[in-house]
Amino acid sequence: MKLLRLRSIVGIALIALMASACTVVVQPGTGGIGVDLDGVIVDFRPTRGVGAVYGVGEEIQFLIQTSSPGYVTLSAIDPDGRVYILSRNIAVPGGSVVLPTADQRVTYNAAPPRGFHRVRASFTSTRTPESVIYSGRQGDGEWSNAISIEINPAPLRDVRETNLTIR
Repeated sequence: MKLLRLRSIVGIALIALMASACTVVVQPGTGGIGVDLDGVIVDFRPTRGVGAVYGVGEEIQFLIQTSSPGYVTLSAIDPDGRVYILSRNIAVPGGSVVLPTADQRVTYNAAPPRGFHRVRASFTSTRTPESVIYSGRQGDGEWSNAISIEINPAPLRDVRETNLTIR
């Protein structure tokens, strides 16, 4: 009985450990956002690693690796379900790049609300129009819908998600 209980606890702990270190990969296909994706984003994560913890005010950077040059938009959803934009139409040359780039002349700093934030990199081979509104959107469905509208016209497109925690 004790052995069975111990195995159960160890099994649950292993599953929790594996799940906490995951990056959500929106696979080629529709990826749940209603648009066919091309698998151009090879890697996307905070430079401290997936699930990294940042204090309010600390600088956040992301590593993105793409197999093709194009443009990246970073959007996120906070613990309260509010969607926001970090940057739009960041030119990436293909290969590995740290965002924000020096050309952007911005920094990303951790800000409230504290908790778990999910961040998506949306890649397109052409610049996207900035007419798609992200502010005021709530929840996964509206977030995915905004991304879908924004990337749909591009001939080459992809989306990858990562996460971090602000304390």
